[in-house]
Amino acid sequence: MKKVFLSEEILVKDVMSSPIIELDVSDTALKAAQYMAKYNISSIVVMRNSVPVGIVTKRDLVEKVVAQDRLPSEIKLESIMSSPLHTIGPDETIEEAVRRMNRLNVSRLVVLYKGEVHGVVSMKDVLKVTPEIIEIIKEHYMIKGSAKPLEPLLEGFCDSCGEWSDMLKRVEDQYLCEECSLELEKSRT
Repeated sequence: MKKVFLSEEILVKDVMSSPIIELDVSDTALKAAQYMAKYNISSIVVMRNSVPVGIVTKRDLVEKVVAQDRLPSEIKLESIMSSPLHTIGPDETIEEAVRRMNRLNVSRLVVLYKGEVHGVVSMKDVLKVTPEIIEIIKEHYMIKGSAKPLEPLLEGFCDSCGEWSDMLKRVEDQYLCEECSLELEKSRT
């Protein structure tokens, strides 16, 4: 049976944040912080001669400006931006985006199309759609009959051994701990 990865059907352009704010390398950390506050965003793409060259995040502001007691109005974005810029195309899958973020140890990628910035995709953007993906996968397997619905695990005393468990499963009108339910399955074979 071929594995079906429904996340392959969700593309970066489906979850990315857009439009994004761009500032020049000569703009200050103060201006970046003001824009982040005004637009409730966590990153700014930094441009040089209309070409994206880096990104400044809230973390950059905290670690490279505030924590070092530097004056934000005197710090140029060029000196605190993360560079080189890590990018991805809008038609790539979110699965590839997550793999790339993990490999590069970053939490966001700038979405470029034909050399132009079209948005930013972050782990937060991906996590917003994760519950829906999990629900679709569950429904897919329920329709195919390849999986039974998961019963919720309960806490309480095992009806067989009397021990406390936080993982009781209902088996033949009994609530059994994991060990007793495994023993029951072994005795049937």
